[in-house]
Amino acid sequence: MNQNIERIEVFLDESKEPLQVLTNPPFKVKLDTLNIPDGPHTLRVVTVFKGGKMEENVVDFEVDNLPSPFIDGIDDGQQVRGVVEFDVLTGDYEAPKSKGRLTATLAVLSTIVVLGLIWAFFAFSGMSTSIVAANAVQTEESKPAAANADHGKELYAAQCASCHGAKAEGGFGPALAGNPMVGEADDFNKVVVQGRGSMPPFSNLSEQDLADLRAYLSSLGGKSDAGAAAAPAAPAASEADVATGKSVYSQQCAGCHGPNGEGGFGPALAGNPLLDKPEEFNKVTHEGRGSMPPFPQLEDDKLAAVRAFLKTK
Repeated sequence: MNQNIERIEVFLDESKEPLQVLTNPPFKVKLDTLNIPDGPHTLRVVTVFKGGKMEENVVDFEVDNLPSPFIDGIDDGQQVRGVVEFDVLTGDYEAPKSKGRLTATLAVLSTIVVLGLIWAFFAFSGMSTSIVAANAVQTEESKPAAANADHGKELYAAQCASCHGAKAEGGFGPALAGNPMVGEADDFNKVVVQGRGSMPPFSNLSEQDLADLRAYLSSLGGKSDAGAAAAPAAPAASEADVATGKSVYSQQCAGCHGPNGEGGFGPALAGNPLLDKPEEFNKVTHEGRGSMPPFPQLEDDKLAAVRAFLKTK
């Protein structure tokens, strides 16, 4: 376990009592949403460090396990007398409706007839031409502007480069140059706007900003600068270095980053491009970043051993 973490408390909504208190890795929470009412909720994850320092992460989510209750057998505003019997259907998507109500087939046929009458009215009146013309103008005006890679480059330098590298080659965060997610607009936008893991949300970016970012990242491909000289190969680490790195990692890092660097509360370190950047790796470790606390007590030779261990994973 990370010796700087005393405990992790998980709260649901406005509750003052934690849903779960985590003191030992792996820090995993199992939340049974069947015991939570449908609708919006909030998870607060509070990390308490030794010495009293606290970090809080907030995640909004929505539970939708069951359909809303459906009353079958009595209509809104209907006049009734004597004993009235009706069904309240809930929790069953396949629940049949009573024979006294409008059948699904009849409802569909009624809808088709109504839509047909509406279509006939507009098709044979002079209004159709003007409506089509107006919609064409509106559609043309509502088209988003073309993506601007130059603007995306400026946004990237200001918002993203410190974690993902100056050329999106990766750093504390994953590489974005050549990343398949860049081509998936919906997934890319969701991660950027809502955040993920240790990455904070950037809800201030508009859809046009995100399109410009993707255009810039797409222009980078998956290659580094063509003129950059290849870095000399680092000497192979000895078995003693790997063993030392494993010991240090297990004591200081595994609690957040996983026993084998696969990630957990913190990002994955196994295969992380930051392992090939000793100066940046050491700076992040010594000074901390985001919710990660600083580890100034770890000397450079110890961090070199940690990197050697992680490169075996």
